[in-house]
Amino acid sequence: MCTTLCAADKFHGGAELDPAQKARTASDLELTEQTFLQAIRTPMRDGMDVEKALAAWLQVRCAEGEMLPDDAIKILMDGMATIADAKPLPQAQWPVNPTDVAFQLHETVKLATFDDIECRIVEFEVDDLTQYGVVFTPRREGEFPLILYLHGAAFGVPVYSMPWLAELSRTGYVVVAPALRGEDLFTQRLRNQPEYVCEGKIENLDGEVNDALAMVDGAFKLPAVKPGKFAVVGHSFGSGVGLLVTARAGDQVAVTISYDAWFTNPFRYYWDRMRRGANNWLSWEEYLELPSAEQLPGLMRRSVVHNTAGIQAPMLLFIGGRYAGSVFHDTHEHLVDQLKAGGKTYVYDVVPGGGHNFVLYEDSEPAKYAYGVQMEWLQKYHAANPAPEPANPE
Repeated sequence: MCTTLCAADKFHGGAELDPAQKARTASDLELTEQTFLQAIRTPMRDGMDVEKALAAWLQVRCAEGEMLPDDAIKILMDGMATIADAKPLPQAQWPVNPTDVAFQLHETVKLATFDDIECRIVEFEVDDLTQYGVVFTPRREGEFPLILYLHGAAFGVPVYSMPWLAELSRTGYVVVAPALRGEDLFTQRLRNQPEYVCEGKIENLDGEVNDALAMVDGAFKLPAVKPGKFAVVGHSFGSGVGLLVTARAGDQVAVTISYDAWFTNPFRYYWDRMRRGANNWLSWEEYLELPSAEQLPGLMRRSVVHNTAGIQAPMLLFIGGRYAGSVFHDTHEHLVDQLKAGGKTYVYDVVPGGGHNFVLYEDSEPAKYAYGVQMEWLQKYHAANPAPEPANPE
């Protein structure tokens, strides 16, 4: 499969034609492509098995500039004819959730103004890969409910988010924040700290879910962690992982709080790239190296929208309102439709003035609003173990 599928913006015939015929056939092919894309859009979005049509489109797209327009048109038309008979794809085939995970403790990270919180680097194994994460624990006696935090982008735990996580831990939680496969532990180098790099490579919400579940399994073996359920808090890439964790962990999850989740319906993201639209999936060309018969099941494994049946936890879904009309909003609305149809407990909160990364700007009005709502949900569904009130002097 070629890896330069998006290099050209138009199809070009490969035969010697007179200019008028060349313009006519190129226009016919462009029209056929647009008709094909409209025909496949909804079935693909809905998780139908359009593999034969997809294979036809890939054949034409990879032969761009080397195929006669009439031949390309026939291939697309034949592929499009198979769409009407498409059946739903089988449900996702996920691996067994990781168990028997043990942390190897590394050094403590010093956090200014948080002497009451221990921040510890940990190492663990999952899928024969060595991974790293950070654990925030209150420095006092007791057991504390567990929160799994999953960062945005795909570059490791942001150093600038660590005070936010320490503050969350201070309210009475153990907070665990894994880096994910193929990432450095931290987005920036911490002073006087050695480099830690997770093994593997970025898999765009496939293996990363195992990384997160393994971090949770290891965390429950820590003496400071209260047995029972855990909460999930995530942003962007990490929130996509977190929503899949919620689906796979079922009744183990107490509550999930999502900030602008990415990739909630990867079928729609894939279609956007087919139509040469927004580049919200940077490794799309690499994904196309897979045979077409493997691509659709791979999208199903990564799709929150198509796996809501396993979700049992209440869900608080934030999204910034400043960029309405994007693929992020479209796929969130599709997710909400599925949650509503399944009778799930959720709130979908479109935050006025918020961009995709509003949660990262802690002092902004959108972030302060969302943090207050987040803490109300945590208190309702996964209450903290707060520090005791100081005794009144006699």
